[in-house]
Amino acid sequence: MTIMSDIIAQRTILLIADFSSIIGCSLVLIGFWRLKLLRNHITKIISLFCATSLFKDVISTIITLLYRPDQTESGFPCYLHAIVITFGSLACWLWTLMLSFSIYNLIVRREPEPERFEKYYFCLCYGLPLISTIVMLSTHIIQPVGGWCWIGDNYDGYRFGLFYGPFFFIWGTSAILVGLTSKYTYSVIRSSVSDNKDKHMTYQFKLINYIVVFLVCWVFAIVNRILNGLNQFPTVPNVLHTYFSVSHGFYASITFIYNNPLMWRYFGAKFLLIFSKFGLFVHAQQRLELNKNNNNPSPIMRSKNALDNGADSSVVELPCLSKADSLSLDAENNIETPKENDNQNHYNSNNINNKNDMI
Repeated sequence: MTIMSDIIAQRTILLIADFSSIIGCSLVLIGFWRLKLLRNHITKIISLFCATSLFKDVISTIITLLYRPDQTESGFPCYLHAIVITFGSLACWLWTLMLSFSIYNLIVRREPEPERFEKYYFCLCYGLPLISTIVMLSTHIIQPVGGWCWIGDNYDGYRFGLFYGPFFFIWGTSAILVGLTSKYTYSVIRSSVSDNKDKHMTYQFKLINYIVVFLVCWVFAIVNRILNGLNQFPTVPNVLHTYFSVSHGFYASITFIYNNPLMWRYFGAKFLLIFSKFGLFVHAQQRLELNKNNNNPSPIMRSKNALDNGADSSVVELPCLSKADSLSLDAENNIETPKENDNQNHYNSNNINNKNDMI
């Protein structure tokens, strides 16, 4: 009875996490489809992450709802669930790693054409999970494990080699890239002559908070697996591991919407439209509707002090724009930008304002 109660509790947590992730990822994909101003290199990676997470969560939810644990043993739903967990989770992790690398590449290495790496990202993010999935299926190690099906408890070597080993590497590498990127942006902003440094720091945090969400959501998995390796199986770390790992897509989506005023203005206007038909929130809905396609001015603007000191007058833009756009964090620090990016310094204010929310 206790075992069955634990399984029911696990499946309930899975359903809550899956449903929330489905909603969040769907909103991001709708926004990416409807708002053309959001389409750039960084948001393309985020949308592919959300599409992969949505695929994984929809299938996982259907299996969890339609099949009981005793029905999944050695059947097609059991194998499908294991495939979705292995392939989907690895692909989502790898897209997060590619996002970390892209942000580092744009900010620190100042890559002028990040789009040229996209074909390699695509092959890596779906090729490696496919290899792990094929190995898992060919070794006949899939079994029911609690509320789902996956690699059996007796195959710890396969679990580590096909799943947790790559996960630890991805998690650690993403943490290192975030650290290097944060160190660089902090040093550049703090050593600049700008009088809006606090706003700059807040703005730059939006570049890395996607990765911070990934690190936080999966840190419970690391803690739980370390405890399991010590032959300890506490309930709280296991519950946190299950919930946050599955709901990673939800929290990543909320972060994306928070980072992009275009997104929350668009969805806010659509949501308040329902109430405005009954005379409620009419002015708020009209205000959002009028401004839903207007970007906020970048807080990283040329400072009076920088101009007085003869610094470059270009606007410091975010590193997630189109191919022609490049990061200019060093502009306020009197660091010369590469010749191939000189044209960026002559963008007029209208072009700049059309690209400020693309984080």
